[in-house]
Amino acid sequence: MKTVALTHGYPPFWNMGGEVSLHRTMKALNGQKHVLTNTEEPYVFEGVNVEKVDLENVLKIHSNPRPVTHQLRKMKADVVIGQSELSLVAVNAAYDAGAISVVNVHAPPVFGGGIQEAVRISDYAIYNTHESAKLWGEPNAFVLHPPISPLPEKINNTGDAYTVLSSLRNKGVEVVLYLAKFYPNKRFIIVRSPAEPTHGLPDLEERAAKLPNVELHPRVPPEEVYKYLEQTRILLVPSMYETYGMSAIEAAGYGIPSIHVDTPHVREGIGDAAILIPGMDVDAALRAIDKIESNYDQYSKAAREKAEWISNRQDEEFKNLALYIDNLKKPIDKAKRRRAIEAAFKKNKDVRY
Repeated sequence: MKTVALTHGYPPFWNMGGEVSLHRTMKALNGQKHVLTNTEEPYVFEGVNVEKVDLENVLKIHSNPRPVTHQLRKMKADVVIGQSELSLVAVNAAYDAGAISVVNVHAPPVFGGGIQEAVRISDYAIYNTHESAKLWGEPNAFVLHPPISPLPEKINNTGDAYTVLSSLRNKGVEVVLYLAKFYPNKRFIIVRSPAEPTHGLPDLEERAAKLPNVELHPRVPPEEVYKYLEQTRILLVPSMYETYGMSAIEAAGYGIPSIHVDTPHVREGIGDAAILIPGMDVDAALRAIDKIESNYDQYSKAAREKAEWISNRQDEEFKNLALYIDNLKKPIDKAKRRRAIEAAFKKNKDVRY
């Protein structure tokens, strides 16, 4: 079995959550594993062969799939996995190349307008939560919760910082800046995002410079995030919305409690092992900090226990994923699936909790 994934960026050079999740997914598969992405030189990363995708613009959803079709035929791909902006290209190219198409879905319909057509016409989809699968009209589809990195051997929560691992507006960076003003004697770490030029604060550096307890740090590869977690006491995720929330689970492995936006998707992840709050709610975040600090050891222990439970679930999901991909067959009739997805998307495209 040869599986080929298409994505606009890939680790270790592009380390956004969706791409890191895809890499961990690819690693779990059997057979030959390839990725076509935006890279000038081919490379091998942890057993996955990465090559340049034959597209001028990897962010153009409606790109002509024909050049990719030629690549897939030459590679003799059996299964093609599409993600984000390249989902539709992947599905159309897979169809023309005679391969099975799968869309890797990381968002519910309200955030998935760009992949709606790809999900609808694909052979299969893999969803990141059961809630997302239900909202897309496929409650019985395969679900792979975003994979986390291996847990540290034991709790390691001696850090003193309140940390947010993204500097984007929708991730609540302005909430964190406000918290830093409210707690001038607490240390705050803001890890900068590569998407900051388009989705960040234009005056972030200026605003942070006015707060001596705020530190701006560069984003690091997934295998180096521990450098920030080891400095962290509480992880802050006061986002506008999250469709799972992988960072809180990784922090929980260190016994680090989180304050996290509450969504049905998040409840399938860190869930009740964090203090869940409404998105972008400063007052709720302030109360949550005080609550955790009033009984830190208890929240730390609960976080670690949840991380261990999720790690065990992940091992089982990886085994099931490899079997699932190995046994995929071309569907005989996709009409019923298409109708279900169309109806669900129309019903749920505005659903936001």
